[in-house]
Amino acid sequence: MDDTPTQLPGPLSVLIPARDEGETIEGVVGHALGSGAAQVLVVDGRSSDDTADRARSAGATVVDPDSLHPELGPTVGKGDALWRALPLATGEVVAFVDGDLTVFDELLPRLVAPLRDPAVVFSKADIRRLDANGHRRFGRVSQFTAGPMLSLLFPEVADVTEPLSGQVAARREVLMSLPFEPDYGLEIGMLLDVVEAHGRAAVAHPDCGRILHGEQTDGDLEAMARVVARTILDRAGVRTAPRELRPARTGG
Repeated sequence: MDDTPTQLPGPLSVLIPARDEGETIEGVVGHALGSGAAQVLVVDGRSSDDTADRARSAGATVVDPDSLHPELGPTVGKGDALWRALPLATGEVVAFVDGDLTVFDELLPRLVAPLRDPAVVFSKADIRRLDANGHRRFGRVSQFTAGPMLSLLFPEVADVTEPLSGQVAARREVLMSLPFEPDYGLEIGMLLDVVEAHGRAAVAHPDCGRILHGEQTDGDLEAMARVVARTILDRAGVRTAPRELRPARTGG
């Protein structure tokens, strides 16, 4: 398959959520631009370092999500920040790529390639996570929480080996039609909502090579597991603690 930038399925906007990623953001922006992105937005979540300056110097536009929909108050998580920034994306195809990546092979070209097929509306990266020594590892929340729950409650997506991957691409109108979980539930919520609306065949899970990104603390992983479990149970119709999703949009 030819995954060169000239083969992208349409104008591409890349949204990069970041917070204190000054050490890595230039490389991620460079990868996006080198992959043919027409627009790169770094959604900067109150960084205390030079993330914003480095992103601009690398060629990105920096967005402060707190300034978007200020009536909602400060952003409460990654999903909220991306929901606020999404209407600024001008591309027919929109990709979300994490800002802390240091190894990403041909991530974006491989990620957007399936969207050349008009029957595919959403692409979630199948990636090989590396540890600091370059060995493959699986995300613990994917392996011990999301995977078992999906196999029981949503077996049609049990073959998605990286259901929590934050590296996704979709047609803009599809993303605009989705409600967004404001927090760690974003990735699994999008996957299940797209499958519900468009069917499993409309979701691609391409091999996007290796990635290396920052480690999370055990406390962060515990919080993530709780939110991921809640999101899956919610989509399965099990009553969970109430929370406020960011609503689907219509139009531009």
